[in-house]
Amino acid sequence: MTLAELIQLGLSLVAVFFVAWLVGKIGLGGDPRITDADHAIRLAEEAEAGFRGTEVARDRAGFAAIVKNAEGRMMLVRAHGNHFAARPVDASVEGRLDKDFLTLTTPEKTFGAVTLQLGKDAGMWASRMRDLNCG
Repeated sequence: MTLAELIQLGLSLVAVFFVAWLVGKIGLGGDPRITDADHAIRLAEEAEAGFRGTEVARDRAGFAAIVKNAEGRMMLVRAHGNHFAARPVDASVEGRLDKDFLTLTTPEKTFGAVTLQLGKDAGMWASRMRDLNCG
């Protein structure tokens, strides 16, 4: 290799490492997770002014959560790309229970269906979904 080729190779490596550092610094390519109940409540409260979460059902993997407030209203929070998105859970949201899994489908196609692994609590949250549809 000539000196010019070595310099070009070195500069290329520096550029690659710089881009990798920059991508990490601005948060691209991250793996967003809802870390705990407080995090889920904070996300729901950020999504809707005045919403004050009191109870949380968080997916075991942390990709989504249902947050309930004292008035019984619920908000679905999910990872969306590198950020989070939230939607109110009301009678227009369909819920389907399958053992320890609860799948919620919103009428908004771009939000998509969300499956939460809630373990033994899945049935209780599915019951709350039925109450929304009856009330």
